[in-house]
Amino acid sequence: MTTYRKAGVNIALGDLCSLIMSAAADKTFANRKGKTGTVKILEKKGLHRIITITFGSTTLLLNSDGIGTKVEFAERTGRHDTMAYDLFAMLCDDAVRFGAEPVAISNILDVNALKEETIRALAKGMVGAAREAGITVVSGEIAELGTRVVGYGKNSYNWGGTVLSILRKDLTGSRIKKGSAIVALEEKGFRSNGISLVRKIMEKIYGADWHRKKFGSKTLGEQALTPSRIYTRAVLEMFDIVSSVIHVTGGGIPGKLGRLLGMKNYGADITDPFVPCEMMLVCQKLGRVEDAEAYRTWNMGQGMLLVTEKPERAIAIASRYKIKARVAGVITGKPGVKITSRGYFSHGKTLQYN
Repeated sequence: MTTYRKAGVNIALGDLCSLIMSAAADKTFANRKGKTGTVKILEKKGLHRIITITFGSTTLLLNSDGIGTKVEFAERTGRHDTMAYDLFAMLCDDAVRFGAEPVAISNILDVNALKEETIRALAKGMVGAAREAGITVVSGEIAELGTRVVGYGKNSYNWGGTVLSILRKDLTGSRIKKGSAIVALEEKGFRSNGISLVRKIMEKIYGADWHRKKFGSKTLGEQALTPSRIYTRAVLEMFDIVSSVIHVTGGGIPGKLGRLLGMKNYGADITDPFVPCEMMLVCQKLGRVEDAEAYRTWNMGQGMLLVTEKPERAIAIASRYKIKARVAGVITGKPGVKITSRGYFSHGKTLQYN
């Protein structure tokens, strides 16, 4: 069986290194004591943290992220105009889950060598992704770093950013009730999580040039490149009807939903999730990634989950944005997350996560 650890991602060591940097960052908060703007940590997981800055009655939120090794899919296919959708989804959809409205993004692009064609493609995608998220891009930097940036081929880069948002509503999970519906928003790609496992499987089965192999009407590289759906604008319209928003990223549904429900000792029964995209199922089959592992690693067809007592309204709003949505489950009073699998190996069977 292939796992994320076998793909070269040492989660335990990564957590330790994050704790080291996080402890150092904690020591800097005293620098703002007694000064204008109260800085607090809204959520903390290692160095990845959501920061709020309060000025009177206005609270701003800051969070940072990147698209990691999904960049390699663009490098392999030569198509770079979808990368901004992945970056902005990681930034804006993470902010909106706290009840914040994203306003502006600052980004940094590290390249091994400048190539005008690539930059123009990235810029084109940035304009489209910003429109879909409803935000502005206010600043950025391009750094040409030579051999300090290594990827596939001769035109490699890394892309990350920070988004500034205005906190509109508390969606941290305190208002979740038993019996509330869980509405899933469909995702047709991998987003920017579990990509190292995808690369490991593809290279092992098809070799170094796996991205050129035909997969239906497209190549495997083109399928893997499928851009992230940005849910931000739709979810902003749902703030008055949702009690919590779960962005299904690293850790999948068990990690993200389970951690949220653990605060109230609740659980969830996911009985009707969306089916994962075809390439996700292919990766499961070729890499022997069991369903329980797949649901911890990938989104498995749902990029976001909404907890609401008015599921019909949430689904109607999503539909206006051409986002497929459905009632996928319910909040229960028994701790743990149960998922009726739609994966390759255990389709229809119940997976239990405690």
